[in-house]
Amino acid sequence: MSILVKSAPSTPQSATETTFWSDGDDVIDLPAVAADRTLPDVVISGLPSGITILRVVAVLKARVLENTNAGGANAINGAQNIQVRKAAGAWVNAINLPDNLWTLSASAREAGDILVGDNDLKATVDGNATYNLKFLNALVDLASLRLNDVMVGLRVFYQKG
Repeated sequence: MSILVKSAPSTPQSATETTFWSDGDDVIDLPAVAADRTLPDVVISGLPSGITILRVVAVLKARVLENTNAGGANAINGAQNIQVRKAAGAWVNAINLPDNLWTLSASAREAGDILVGDNDLKATVDGNATYNLKFLNALVDLASLRLNDVMVGLRVFYQKG
């Protein structure tokens, strides 16, 4: 399993960090025709009152990556984004996906990946609530690139008082 972590501003040492995870989704197929793909919701519950949220980042975990196409290598086609929103609010970019991420040879199946975004989401992820996530205009080279056993998380850094 590889872990992609982009450099991000540090948080004060007195900060508390909590990651809130979605339920799992057994299969998410990324298509060869651009289309949004819904990811599981993340419920943030139990943050104490009176805290200051310092930073929030998104996390995507897939246990297995699979190219279901026997016709050739497959990967993310063009730079893309995973986005987050609160309830019916505006979508914001949470994790930037570079072109050719998850390149797999024909009919290949490999260990999954964990991606940690570097976009600070604290203006959108601002407390206890349900947050929606999606692949915006997901597009791969060949139908389809499959993510198995997917979970998404929101990592919240905060201070009391």
